[in-house]
Amino acid sequence: MDDSKYQTLPKVDEMKTISNDEICHACGQTGMGGRKENQDTYGGFATDKMVILTVCDGMGGMAGGQTASYIAVTEIIKELAETSEDQIGPDAIRRAVENANSAIYQRASNEPSLRGMGTTTTILVLTRYAAYLTHIGDSRIYLIRKNRKYFRTYDHSKVFEMVSQGLMTEEQARQSSFSNIITKALGIRPKVEVEVLTLPYKEGDRFILCCDGIWNTEPEAEILKLFTFDKSPEITIKKLTDYVNSKGIERGGDYDNLTAIIADMKIKSKYQYSVFHYIKLYFLSVGKNIKKMFKLHK
Repeated sequence: MDDSKYQTLPKVDEMKTISNDEICHACGQTGMGGRKENQDTYGGFATDKMVILTVCDGMGGMAGGQTASYIAVTEIIKELAETSEDQIGPDAIRRAVENANSAIYQRASNEPSLRGMGTTTTILVLTRYAAYLTHIGDSRIYLIRKNRKYFRTYDHSKVFEMVSQGLMTEEQARQSSFSNIITKALGIRPKVEVEVLTLPYKEGDRFILCCDGIWNTEPEAEILKLFTFDKSPEITIKKLTDYVNSKGIERGGDYDNLTAIIADMKIKSKYQYSVFHYIKLYFLSVGKNIKKMFKLHK
């Protein structure tokens, strides 16, 4: 099988167009940052019926982190690219993640120098029907609509567990010395739990997949401004990575790898939320706010 059909890894700092067809315009870029090696890997695969995007941030030393993220991207793209459009959905994505997890775990088990390696992952599969997405670890997926955050994944991390319990704010979590402790990763254990979401999208929506080297640079409000800098994904991603690099250098030069993919939607998905879904979300939001009020008055 010709794996290169599904995956051609971009060079560091090279901007790569993944898709510019009827579904979306997507491009990505990865950078070394202030590190001696790049443990991030990203990639994609596009046809006229679907677009597969993934960003992975490896961990476990130079060889381990690079190997884990590379295996994850390669296995995920190959598995999904070989799946027919009518079979693409939560089950196919879950299977791709589980296969990638097994491949990393087995490689680490067979090579002592790689033991303990793992990686985060974000996966976004765009079809004409809907967007399917999942994530493991603290790499993120954002959905921007009309220059505002419409959706964002929540990190599998120690500090975000504390955020969910109301023990700290997201900004406190971002600045915490424990912010790099993740509670879930690919390749660490034989099995991994995978939750896949199905989201509707509209023409003009923008998806961003990124590692923590991007989103953890500044408070979220500032990063969102960079996510919406320009209508062109290429210009936006260049501005974003240039800014992260400049801030890293300004703060002493010891900063993380930085990788992002931006995808701008050209069509509206067939799947859309019903009015009942929005009513449900409203009452869930009200319930969360009431719980917060009770906590504050205890």
